[in-house]
Amino acid sequence: MFRFSMMTLVLCAGDASQWARGEEPNDAIDFDTQVVPILTRYGCNAGACHGAAIGRGGFKLSLFGSRAADDQVAIVQELEGRRINLYQPQQSLLLRKATETMEHGGGERFDDASPAYALLEQWIAQGGKRLQRRQLTDVRVTPSNVLLENVQDSVAVSVIARFDDGSTEDVTDVTSLTSDDAESVSIDRDSNRLTVHRRGEHVVIARYLDRVHAIRLGIPLGTKELESSPDVEPQSVVDRWVDVKLRQLRIPASPQAGDHEFARRVWLDLTGHLPSVEQLDAFVADRSDDKRQRLVDRLLNTDQFAAYWALKWANLLGIDSKSLQPEGSQAYHDWLTESFRQDRPWNASASAMLTASGDGYLDGSVNFLRSGNGPDGLAELATRVFMGVRLRCANCHDHPLDHWTQDDYHGLAAIFAKLKRGRVVSTSTRGEVTHPVTGQPAMARIPGTRDLSADENGRMEFARWVTAPSNPYFARAAVNRIWAQLMGRGLIDPVDDIRATNPASHPELLDALASEFTAKGFRFRPIIRLICHSDAYGRTSQTRPANESDSVYYSHFIPRGLEAEVVAGAIADVTGVDIVYGAGDQRDALRLTDNRMASETLDILGRCDREAACETPELSAGSLAKVLHFLNGDLLNRRLDDPRGRLTKWLQVYPDDFKLMETLYKQTLSRPPNASERRYWAKQLELATEADGQWHDPPTRQMFFADVFWGLLTSETFLTNH
Repeated sequence: MFRFSMMTLVLCAGDASQWARGEEPNDAIDFDTQVVPILTRYGCNAGACHGAAIGRGGFKLSLFGSRAADDQVAIVQELEGRRINLYQPQQSLLLRKATETMEHGGGERFDDASPAYALLEQWIAQGGKRLQRRQLTDVRVTPSNVLLENVQDSVAVSVIARFDDGSTEDVTDVTSLTSDDAESVSIDRDSNRLTVHRRGEHVVIARYLDRVHAIRLGIPLGTKELESSPDVEPQSVVDRWVDVKLRQLRIPASPQAGDHEFARRVWLDLTGHLPSVEQLDAFVADRSDDKRQRLVDRLLNTDQFAAYWALKWANLLGIDSKSLQPEGSQAYHDWLTESFRQDRPWNASASAMLTASGDGYLDGSVNFLRSGNGPDGLAELATRVFMGVRLRCANCHDHPLDHWTQDDYHGLAAIFAKLKRGRVVSTSTRGEVTHPVTGQPAMARIPGTRDLSADENGRMEFARWVTAPSNPYFARAAVNRIWAQLMGRGLIDPVDDIRATNPASHPELLDALASEFTAKGFRFRPIIRLICHSDAYGRTSQTRPANESDSVYYSHFIPRGLEAEVVAGAIADVTGVDIVYGAGDQRDALRLTDNRMASETLDILGRCDREAACETPELSAGSLAKVLHFLNGDLLNRRLDDPRGRLTKWLQVYPDDFKLMETLYKQTLSRPPNASERRYWAKQLELATEADGQWHDPPTRQMFFADVFWGLLTSETFLTNH
């Protein structure tokens, strides 16, 4: 088994004269671009093996080969050089453990007849050197996006690498291929073919060195081609790309929502409030063709829009009065609200937040820099908010699924380390962070771009880079969040995880929205208007048999949860009994600036504590505590029994029971009862009244309609936006 192969003898003899002259043989193995990919391909430097933070079995490699120099030292020099045997390469621990000819916790990774074994044996025979003959410049993966026809169809993968010496190489066999769902896509490494076992779209991740690419494979969900209308072109760029995807996957779209459904949706989305019965009736009665567009435009210009979208972004930014104090939190909220009221360009707002200095109680933008837990926290906050990326994954090791490095993470933190942060924020000439690999002060760095010199203003340079029209993240992150807030999920989802290995569901649409955002001066309202005017936004949430499983492609509107503040406000609005917050007699939860203000109501309804970002509300109606509170608490019961409430007044105003029922439905669900509901309530009214259709007494009628009102207020229909 441990034979001294003729191949090794020939290699050693053939290379000896060249090595003696200090020359590299023509077939010299390059550690960085040939050995490291093998270690990655066979999982040796993965996080579950020797690439873990503390290594495995006393042997530590950098995660996915991100630090080749350290890896070469670990293999060749550590353990007194016992991991390789220059005189008998086959006896090297590196090869014996990988082939499991000696005990290995990771099992057999390849056999001694494999190309991987032959290349590693050759590298060891050549001295185990790190030659740095070439550097990777580009990787081309094909296919990148393929639509197959039937389950069990397959496609071959090809990966071609290009290097700075002008050479190209087929590196498919040493490229790591990983399916996001092994039951949906299987990978045959002998043929490098991907076989799809389930309908829908799936992703396979291809990794060669530090280049990571996503391969998207799909099989139509439907078996029949959709009927197309060639004479009807979508008027919106949104519908153009949404419709293309639906046709590709053969998913039929649900019809447009009715006026009642649309009105409730857009009022909640743009103002955080339900329409009043009068507003609802006026909108439905309007017969003009452009009434939906005019409603969107009108709501975008209300103070309620500014207040509600400021709340959304306060949750996202983590505006927390615990760290900012109530005065700083209020200043930050007020500044954010005014930004939405004026539709201030997002690049200007971002630049102001990143470069601000001064008193956080007087200048709201300063409070961005007062947030975050130290320089590291600010680096993570800035990249999450302005770029939609999770740079925190590059703190302890290079990002395992993206190109961000520890140098990027700690380099950006070094920029924020020169801040003096208290109530007043100012710049210091001192301040540093320690790089965990070198143990030395990290060099200030624009992530993924360049190191900064000592005389450059780091915050200014970062702000200039991140807000530039050419930045590949800034506009995409902004429009992706706007889309998620209106459509129920991001085109890239989660919205703070933009990377090549988490591809957009509709990449062309994301690019089109980002271009439009940039062209419109980085303003939110044009993008919100564009989305709200689209057919995709206007579809009903009611599914069809052929699209009920779709939660990604917008064949129907995706129902979603509401913020605690919206639910609390809706309960107060529809019952006519205010909820009072704090000692200042505040009554609109959307305008609260102190997220730590005591409120059992908001806590039960699940308000964002802002210790972690709340991108979008959860769809779930909530915890057991919330359910019990609805069942037995004062939040609803007291308001239904309050003599000043709407129910008491309506019982007097509407002697007609069906008219009162219709009013309750419109007030809570923004629609009249449908036919089946009318039949149901007719039966219930018949059972609850006397034989002549009259109520036994007013309290009996009041109790009946209080139960109806309570049922509507606790329904999923009331507690979600759909």
